[in-house]
Amino acid sequence: MSRSITRRAALSLAGGALAAPLVSRSGFGQTYPVKPVTVIIPFGAGGTTDLVGRIICEKLTQKMGKAFIIENRAGAGGNTGVAALSHAAPDGYTIGMTTPSTHGINPNLYKEKLPFKPFEDFEFLSLASSQPNFLCVHPSIPAQNVTEFIAYLKANPGKENFGSSGIGTSIHLSGELFMQLAGVKMQHVTYRSSGALVQDLIAGNVKVSFDNFTSPYPHYKAGTLRGLAVTSTERAKIAPEVPALAETLPGFDISSWNGFLAPRGTPKEICDRLTGAMQAVLKDPTVVARFEELGAATTPSTGEEAKAKAQTEIAKFKSIIDKAGITIQN
Repeated sequence: MSRSITRRAALSLAGGALAAPLVSRSGFGQTYPVKPVTVIIPFGAGGTTDLVGRIICEKLTQKMGKAFIIENRAGAGGNTGVAALSHAAPDGYTIGMTTPSTHGINPNLYKEKLPFKPFEDFEFLSLASSQPNFLCVHPSIPAQNVTEFIAYLKANPGKENFGSSGIGTSIHLSGELFMQLAGVKMQHVTYRSSGALVQDLIAGNVKVSFDNFTSPYPHYKAGTLRGLAVTSTERAKIAPEVPALAETLPGFDISSWNGFLAPRGTPKEICDRLTGAMQAVLKDPTVVARFEELGAATTPSTGEEAKAKAQTEIAKFKSIIDKAGITIQN
């Protein structure tokens, strides 16, 4: 009898030991976060990704009761910040943002030298926003619409320059895709930032740009730049008079999108909690309105949908990069 009681007691204790981690893990997900969360933004302060991140983190702080603190870690087209995220502790207290550069373009440019694995190193949480690039020209260009612009470029092959904020950016690749689909030729000129590009565009030192919508939009409204088209498949709500390039060049689709990631191994309960909070924030009417003022749309999603978006983007940009013969010197 004594041995029977002892055996039952031992089994009971063993069962409790096995059950305890499950209870603890579930409780961890339910109570998360219990301290501030660091959000790595892989670009500098003041840019589109930074602005989007700050709007969302402000609301996440309010919703989840702990501060979501921005950490800007710029460099190498977003690679520096995303690589840092891949090495962070998978405990839910360091997350970060992804963009077309980090999970679309850079895997095709850096290839085996990319300092992280786009899918193996991360848990995908949600998409956040989508903003078109804006085809703008200096008023000295004698074209009032995309059809006239293509005709002008064909009549003057290689005469005009288009600017971007760097080789391999979505701005640069928008120009490359435009040339591929329209059958025209322009020279590519790089700038250290979108701000410097816009200033030279206004001055007429470069005549064409496919910059992120936010940067040239005020100058388009002021009449110092002529806006010909947006690069998304649909027109921007803030500027419905501006056509989409796809209306003239079917298949044209490049947008500056953002999403959120966590390091691989972050508990599913925490990922699910973050995803749910992000979806709620991105459906908040005040957030939707703030994004629309930037010419952007909120894009709440599941983690699986965010991952699928990245897979599609990598395939799309591979085609553009391969056709253009673009390489990065390391």
